[in-house]
Amino acid sequence: MIFNTISSNFKKQLAIINIFLIIVKNNSWSEMKLTMMDRSTYFKALLLLIKRDNIVTSEEKMLMTKIGKTLGFEKIFIESSINNLLENEFLTNDIPIFSNRLFAQSFILDGLKVAFSDDEFSAEELEHLVEIATKNGINREWLMELISKYIQHSETFDTDEFLFVTKYLNDNKNETMDIKT
Repeated sequence: MIFNTISSNFKKQLAIINIFLIIVKNNSWSEMKLTMMDRSTYFKALLLLIKRDNIVTSEEKMLMTKIGKTLGFEKIFIESSINNLLENEFLTNDIPIFSNRLFAQSFILDGLKVAFSDDEFSAEELEHLVEIATKNGINREWLMELISKYIQHSETFDTDEFLFVTKYLNDNKNETMDIKT
């Protein structure tokens, strides 16, 4: 029993390492942190992703709530954004551009997690991820390799234990954005 638990945890860790190795290939890690604008872009891009199939499932709501809190947004804003997503005429379908390609890569990973959270990966969701990757200078082969690896290990990532975005968060979530600039 203990061996099975250790083995299961070890497999999960290997799958996570495998996915991270795809990200770090030809990238140097630095101490980059998401600004409030990056956080907003991240959250909006994920909202657009779950909106693509015109269905917002309870699994997507739960994961998006966790992501919103992780990014430092207020609970009322998160819930309102999710609950009004399909009717929100002010949420444009513009493809988000991140301030750094590594943030975009992290978004793709968390986006896959969100897209698979309802056990469906629609063509519209795939199209959205491809568009974001393209707009953010991410190689299509890298994206397809990542999706393939993600599908192979999807049962491992069927958890809300971690988010890839947390690598780029400041400890202080109370960062404010100066709207005058």
